[in-house]
Amino acid sequence: MKNFKSSTLVENFKEVMMFNHVAESRSFTTAAQRLDITPAGVSKGVARLEAALGVKLLNRSTRNVSLTDDGEILLARWREIIVSAQEAESELSSGHDSLRGKLKIHAPVGLGRKVLMPVLVEMAKAHPNLIINADFSDRVPNMVEEGLDVVVKIGEVSDSRMIAKKIGHLRYVTCATPDYLKKWGVPVTPLDLDRHNCIAYVQWQTGSIRKWIYEKNGENYIMTPAGNISVNHPEAILDAVLSGAGIARMASFIAATSVMSGKLQMILSDWMPEGPEMHLVYQPSKYLSPRVKTFIQCVADAIPPYLPWEKQMGLPAPQEFR
Repeated sequence: MKNFKSSTLVENFKEVMMFNHVAESRSFTTAAQRLDITPAGVSKGVARLEAALGVKLLNRSTRNVSLTDDGEILLARWREIIVSAQEAESELSSGHDSLRGKLKIHAPVGLGRKVLMPVLVEMAKAHPNLIINADFSDRVPNMVEEGLDVVVKIGEVSDSRMIAKKIGHLRYVTCATPDYLKKWGVPVTPLDLDRHNCIAYVQWQTGSIRKWIYEKNGENYIMTPAGNISVNHPEAILDAVLSGAGIARMASFIAATSVMSGKLQMILSDWMPEGPEMHLVYQPSKYLSPRVKTFIQCVADAIPPYLPWEKQMGLPAPQEFR
């Protein structure tokens, strides 16, 4: 391993940018697409940089690209340079518009529309020179290849290279209209759901039906909802339930307004589990730009552990607050 001279990096700035894109995406093809040049051009540029520095930065094979130890060092140093430049830009623009540049995030569609969009709107109002690109979908994104700054992840985070900041639990409530329950009866236990028309959520990535999970006094019950409607969009499920088509299990933030207005009635609340954790996933903090830091703080402020709409719905506080 060696220390890299700043003069060499400055003289080979274009080649360093090529290396950075390859290192981030682990792909010459993806880097070439971002830079609007050919993969061969990127490969030659990285080779020139390796020759100038006198070290090998990348391990290349027909299928994979990985960083050498020296490549890891250069990538870390380069990230620090980029963040320092972004912070300097932010300081110079303070007093006018403190945030600028692009903020690129991904979140599940329901959570994004109902919870994150108000945060993004307020950021956009406060910082007119900040360009926000939000992808709300239930697919699983590739954070590095897509150049995402922050991903909102529901469930476990498997990439150990990233920071995962817990922002709470996603709790699901089971609901139906009062008229439906009056006609068909109110389920007392999850077993009673077998006698009802259950509206199912189809998972975008796999095409499989999302299971309904219940828990009470250490007893667990997992079922695959059965009925004559299945759909891959949470808002469409809400529409179906509100029309009286059956019973559905949905995220609390999707059902909140309808429950509080009396249009929907919660059932099996005593069987409601804590639910999967929600995380903000991003690169280690020393690499964060001011706009990403601001977004993370705004989301943390907007989504306290005991969510305000869950209080209003009468749901119990999360276990850590009981």
